[in-house]
Amino acid sequence: MKKPKTILVMNAGKISTESIYTYSKLPYSKIVIFYTGKKDTWRNKIPSNIEIVSVEKQSQFSGAIKELYTRYPEHRIFPNFSGDANSKHAIKVYNTTFGSRIDAKAFKQKDMMTQFLWDLAKKRYATYSYKNLKDKTYEELAGLVGDNFIVKPINASSSTNTFKISSAEGFDGIKKKLSKNYEYIIEEYIWGNLFSLDFFFDGERMYLLVLAREVVMIELSDKNKFSEAFLRKYGEELQKHFNFILPLSYHIDFSKLSSTEIAFLEQIGNRLREIEYRGVIHLEYKYDPATKQIGFIEWGARYGGYRKIFIKEIYHTDILRVPYYLLVEKDTSRFKKLKGEVYCFKEKEPNLNFVRVKTNFIDTTYQAKILNKSWDILTNSFDSFLKEYYKDTFGIRPKKIDYFVKTSDEYTLHPFYKDSTTKFDYILELNDENFAIFRKKKFQIIEQVFFHDYKK
Repeated sequence: MKKPKTILVMNAGKISTESIYTYSKLPYSKIVIFYTGKKDTWRNKIPSNIEIVSVEKQSQFSGAIKELYTRYPEHRIFPNFSGDANSKHAIKVYNTTFGSRIDAKAFKQKDMMTQFLWDLAKKRYATYSYKNLKDKTYEELAGLVGDNFIVKPINASSSTNTFKISSAEGFDGIKKKLSKNYEYIIEEYIWGNLFSLDFFFDGERMYLLVLAREVVMIELSDKNKFSEAFLRKYGEELQKHFNFILPLSYHIDFSKLSSTEIAFLEQIGNRLREIEYRGVIHLEYKYDPATKQIGFIEWGARYGGYRKIFIKEIYHTDILRVPYYLLVEKDTSRFKKLKGEVYCFKEKEPNLNFVRVKTNFIDTTYQAKILNKSWDILTNSFDSFLKEYYKDTFGIRPKKIDYFVKTSDEYTLHPFYKDSTTKFDYILELNDENFAIFRKKKFQIIEQVFFHDYKK
């Protein structure tokens, strides 16, 4: 049977000659890149199956996608946009390609997510405009959703303007921090450990791509994991701004999924099957192994941060190829049945583990100040310093550290709530022995690396 003509449409703010060559080897008939960069960064002739479309900003993606369908009516188009842009645009592309009628708001707006999964989530919540929320009392809200609840924007990414409330004083204290730019959702607080799962759904079956444990600052506060010294120094700032930051995220083998979690995934799959959903989903949920209670937090039609690295290295699968494998070739040879219509990878790279470490800053910080933490900046690179620090302080020997650093034009790094475009993240590559040590010492590690203290 003749294979259909296909297009992979993606976006990029930076393109290199190497990346263009890599994209040209993908199995699609054509790869279209929405390029948002300021200038060309590639050299040499562009391969015939690569098309680069200059798009100044993401708000223009919708128009550019419509133009693609006009120019290539005989092609099936598959999307892979970065971050939240995928949640906004990918579902619309799949709707056009496969004739589905899925409302993208169910994967973007937090109230719509809960409504869509109501039979499964059953999470008490209420929505308010900025003005109406300011007029409410703690007692009124607690009566609706419980004594402990979360306040967060309905449509915002990360932990922007998110707060946990457990008292009248706490609610009154955050009112001045609420933003007029958002409508808010108030929902009951769910206890337990936070996990995330990226999976691809082909309209019928769920294919698990990566499972991760997410360590969130508020969880450490709930469990009284922070030392008195750390709380004396950072306790006030944590309460104000950093409670919902995820300082650590690390891969977990699918075999660790409990029967409760698998049943939860089967129910989600049933709901997605009803609407013939196609595409990737990044799911976040909390699970308490002691009580076997599980609760839906949120999801998006996108991959989680840095997950493509986890999937590529651990399971030898390029996420850009996944839609082609599952929706065009119908090739499921990489997967095995876990239960029912839930599948996971058959094989993984042995003795290989990744930990994503997110760091942050109390105040705006010059990059050079972080590099100076190596104590001998003239003869010692930050990379060699950090490897030695993990070895000497925690007994952990990373095989490799990959850095993801972005500063302002002035080489400064900002607290995330002031400027989310700067970052100082890294991924630790660990063997099984060192990964086990890391998991045992993760709370101690967070205290010393999150704010770049580096105490021995």
